[in-house]
Amino acid sequence: MSPLPKRASTLVVGGGPAGLVSLKYTVEYGDSWPEGEEPVLVEMEDDIGGTFRWRGYQNAELVSSKQLTCFSDFRYPLSAPDHPSLPNFVQYLHSYAEHFGITPYIHASLKLISLTYVSSPSNGYKHRAILQPVNSAKEPAGDTIEVLAKRVIITTGLHVTPNIPDIRGLNAGTVSTKAPEWIHSSSYKSPEQLRDKEVLVLGAGETGMDVAYESVMAPAKKVWMGVRTGFLSFPKVLNNFRVFGFTFNGNLPIDGLITNLFEDAYVHPWIAQSHLRWFISDMVIKRVLWFLTGTQAGCNQWAGELPSERQGRAYVFLNKSAKAMQFINRPFYSLSPIHKLLAHYIDPPPPPGNPKIDIVPFPKSFDGEGRAIFPAPPKHRSKEMAWKEECKPDLVVLCTGYRQEWDWLGPGYPQGPDECEIRGVCSEKDLSVGFIGFVRPGVGAIPPIAEMQTQLFHLLSTSSSASETTNVPIPTSPETYHLLHSPTGRIQYGVDHSTYMSTLAKDIGSAPSLSELWWEYGWFTLFVYCFGAAFPTFYRLTGPFKSDKAQRIVETELWETIQRRGLLGNIFMGVIPMMFYAIINISAYLLEKTWSLAAPLFGLPPPPVNITHSIGNHGHSNTSRTKGKIKPI
Repeated sequence: MSPLPKRASTLVVGGGPAGLVSLKYTVEYGDSWPEGEEPVLVEMEDDIGGTFRWRGYQNAELVSSKQLTCFSDFRYPLSAPDHPSLPNFVQYLHSYAEHFGITPYIHASLKLISLTYVSSPSNGYKHRAILQPVNSAKEPAGDTIEVLAKRVIITTGLHVTPNIPDIRGLNAGTVSTKAPEWIHSSSYKSPEQLRDKEVLVLGAGETGMDVAYESVMAPAKKVWMGVRTGFLSFPKVLNNFRVFGFTFNGNLPIDGLITNLFEDAYVHPWIAQSHLRWFISDMVIKRVLWFLTGTQAGCNQWAGELPSERQGRAYVFLNKSAKAMQFINRPFYSLSPIHKLLAHYIDPPPPPGNPKIDIVPFPKSFDGEGRAIFPAPPKHRSKEMAWKEECKPDLVVLCTGYRQEWDWLGPGYPQGPDECEIRGVCSEKDLSVGFIGFVRPGVGAIPPIAEMQTQLFHLLSTSSSASETTNVPIPTSPETYHLLHSPTGRIQYGVDHSTYMSTLAKDIGSAPSLSELWWEYGWFTLFVYCFGAAFPTFYRLTGPFKSDKAQRIVETELWETIQRRGLLGNIFMGVIPMMFYAIINISAYLLEKTWSLAAPLFGLPPPPVNITHSIGNHGHSNTSRTKGKIKPI
């Protein structure tokens, strides 16, 4: 590690995957810097890895596949498991930093106290960062340090500050001496914390499902799971289906099954803006799930479901930690014997005693005896009756997520990515400040999104050699990638992975055309691109970040994801959806052209660019801004 410079051409805040990939692109593709003014990454912990290193727990593994999670030009070997453990992924991040030579620019055990604008900047060093050296307990360990920077990339992540709801009688109001012990999931590390206890898990995200499963296996004496509205369960791997007497064990990661052609590439703007593809795929998936498992609420999900109108990838994050579902299902499973002869889902053998997880509403409070007081469940979950029974846990685990805090950002800075109108990455008000890794895909992974975001930020925040304009125009196309969250929901940063990735690729200039792929790489690479998912390596085949590694990765590892589907899988998950969406997109194209030709003849207005005239989930206008290049501030 080199000494911390007083001036840094770029300051990266945060040492998780988003920070590392931002630093890598800054070093590899950024402007050159004078001696002693190199880029710097600062990390509050004493090692890199972010959430994967510091908020992980025993037995945790990636819920997104290695094929989608790792970066475009540094891949896991084919022999590695599809879903590596968290320690294994942290080692991957260390190897990534060492491979690309960015380790000397990383400075750990430094907490950013404040970031403010310099009143009279010189040579473009407009940002003043005050850093506090800290020890392992996050206590000050020396004097503060001032660093000036030209650019700042904020990658502190979505999962840092625990979101702890106030629950009367547990952690708020009058708390009885008989109240149960409670922890936030960030403090959960091992099943030893659960063994021989009665455990109430609050929250039904992937961490909540993991903790509930680990409680059963520890074993705990009894397990409840508190759920607000509901969740959508889907295993991260397609496996264990019995269909017409045959067992399907395809071992297919679900995040690699959405194909590019006509779902992400060559999608008419009207189709994208209407989200028609999402609604159609949700409708089809529901019916397939009913045939395979007997329920449409999720994959083999018989309780804890969302309202029927919000069941689908258009609305929520898929919960891909499904190991606890067999224990949640036990009181509700009602597949008929005839249906089971046709098709059913095969659960793994249960542990001794056939344990169950009682699903209950989120508690209103705890009484003086330490009992949870529940409201009635929502109407769509009225069959759940465990809330009427006594729930007096020894331990409450709050799997209630995290929140973001920006109190260290000075006046004039965007107070988080919500105030960044350019893809949630940066703002035209100041293109020298970027927020990377602050969106979460419904099905997908944050690290490859962070890689694409940092590519866009790099192009927007550095000047082209010929002029003082940005390297790419400010993006103006509508934001069609936001999940359709409930307006009252706490989380509003969800995106559809493939739609967001393809949007960024078009902004960057790295979305390949079919003719371009065929001309430069031949039919095989073209075929893999059409049938493959939105893997980041596809967007390194062309454009400003073109990589000579990309073709080999596409024709080996990414081709293997298609091979694994088999002939029938590629017909049902590739050819048929492509043909269907091709008809829809071509129909929209023909309608638009007919409208354009007829408009002057019949005195009609021209066809609309934006058929929704809506406002995006984050308050960003979906109408196009003035096109053209602008000077960076």
